[in-house]
Amino acid sequence: MSEYQVIARKWRPQCFSDVVGQEHVVRTLRNAIRQQRTAHAYLFVGPRGVGKTTLARIFAKAMNCLDPQDGEPCCKCVSCRAVMEESSLDVIEIDAASRNSAADMRELAEDVMHQPVAGRYKIYIIDEVHMLTAQAWNALLKTVEEPPAHVKFIFATTEVHKVLKTIISRCQRFDLLPIPTRQIAERLRLIADREGVAINDEAVNAIARAAEGGMRDAQSLLDQMIAFFAQGDSTAITGEQVLSLFGLTDRADLDTILLGMLRNQPAEVVKVIGRLAKKGKNLETLFDDLLDALRAVQLCAILPDPGDLLNESAESIERFRKLAKLVRPDTIQILLETIAPVGRVLHDALNKQVYLETILLKAMREAHAVRINDLLARLNQLRTAGELKFLDQLPGEVKPAAPEVVVIEPLKPAAEMPKPEPAPAALVAEVSKPEVKEMPKPEPAPAAPVAEVPKPEAAPEAKPAVVEMPKPEPAPASPPVAEAPKPEAAPEAKPAVVEMPKPEPAPASPPVAEAPEPDYAELEASLMPAAEMQPVFDPNTGETVLVPVSAPVLPKSDDEHLAPETKPGRKKRRSIANDNPRALEEALNDPTVHEIVDLFGGKVVDIHRPEGE
Repeated sequence: MSEYQVIARKWRPQCFSDVVGQEHVVRTLRNAIRQQRTAHAYLFVGPRGVGKTTLARIFAKAMNCLDPQDGEPCCKCVSCRAVMEESSLDVIEIDAASRNSAADMRELAEDVMHQPVAGRYKIYIIDEVHMLTAQAWNALLKTVEEPPAHVKFIFATTEVHKVLKTIISRCQRFDLLPIPTRQIAERLRLIADREGVAINDEAVNAIARAAEGGMRDAQSLLDQMIAFFAQGDSTAITGEQVLSLFGLTDRADLDTILLGMLRNQPAEVVKVIGRLAKKGKNLETLFDDLLDALRAVQLCAILPDPGDLLNESAESIERFRKLAKLVRPDTIQILLETIAPVGRVLHDALNKQVYLETILLKAMREAHAVRINDLLARLNQLRTAGELKFLDQLPGEVKPAAPEVVVIEPLKPAAEMPKPEPAPAALVAEVSKPEVKEMPKPEPAPAAPVAEVPKPEAAPEAKPAVVEMPKPEPAPASPPVAEAPKPEAAPEAKPAVVEMPKPEPAPASPPVAEAPEPDYAELEASLMPAAEMQPVFDPNTGETVLVPVSAPVLPKSDDEHLAPETKPGRKKRRSIANDNPRALEEALNDPTVHEIVDLFGGKVVDIHRPEGE
């Protein structure tokens, strides 16, 4: 009984024609063998499982093959069989992950001086070369730059950014690409048929999708599926079994999420994600599959034939075409712009379900938001239909409306109001343009005689306040009486300006505005005849003002009423306002006098001094 070999080793390519998905590298290496133009160092770069080490072995076998066939190794000669059996002394494989010290590289540099045993070249295949230390590279650098003519180096790495730039510049670099899913599925179908394994196409496609571009990973997954589900009879491995074993998302669930995103159905999307999370599905894999599906839909929307850019079957491409017709291309683009940058954050998220739901809902909200172009298109549509008229040009600067001119009309007297006595005085209301209006009084004022005051003669220095008394107009009903507002005390009487409010019309009696009660004492003082006025010098202002002759005399001191002989120690005082105005001015400007006046809250009326001083 022969020993069992896993599918990945059993079906490992042995010639260039068996290599899948790396046609650009295969063609270059085959031409180099055919034309005998092989370099001294090669660097194979690519992700895991794409065939870096496999291509290195095939290339080494072809260089030492005794009977190459159009650049292909014959796989029959002694050299080829030794390489296939991993017993060749001229093809040496070194794992740089374990032999990465400077001593190991110095030993290799000494070994290259020996001639090959059976082949034409002595070939060193160093895998995972990025694991070498800087000291190891320094020990090998000169040998790689100028090796002996019989020595060839083939380096393989998955992290080329860790390799020294000086080493890369001395090698021919070949970048191996991830293998398309479609080609992986075809290779798996071939292997399953040769091995006699019953597996349906859905399961094969699921395995190929789970391999993420690595042929070795796909073959290992197929080997695992055969060992887990094969019954030894005609029972085929189904896609549901593959999905349940590897935690993959069913294509139907993926299409449901994709359709919900395109149709803006958040409830459907959240429901499917919750169901998949309960089943233990890998949400990171779901995110990657969803991103690839959105890209496929976008390519189907903008390209007539995206088959060369998509690693999907013809059925999947047709399904993506139907989904692309549901929305506009910019909607798909916004979904991709929102979802694509958060893959790494999802990997580090503590609650991947919550984060994935949040990201998808945000993407749907932004993708299906109302855009300004849609609003403009709708407005143009309404305008074309005649439902909306647009201005030919934008309006200019909007000027403020002119203030409304309020014309105040006299209120009609109320019939039920008794005839009041005329007020003792009235003020002249000065307004800009409206007519003077008399305000009605709610209650009749006390009777007072109305006297018409003659206009006083103008004084030489100060003008007295002139008040014109309007004559009351006779009316059948009692006219409204306007009470003047209480004026503020001022040294000079000025006519008051009254702004009359606009009356509000009422079906019944008009509104009656209350006016403050006038100061009759001040009005009486202002109405005295001009003949009874006399000029008096005001020491506070330094001006001569008119005061009534009958004005009350300033209150006398407590002992003014006494006879002269009963005022002991008192001398007769007289004002200095007329004798010495300068002394009066100095006294008024004295800080002590101001401090005393401010302390008692009074004012300086006059300054006297005893006679004889």
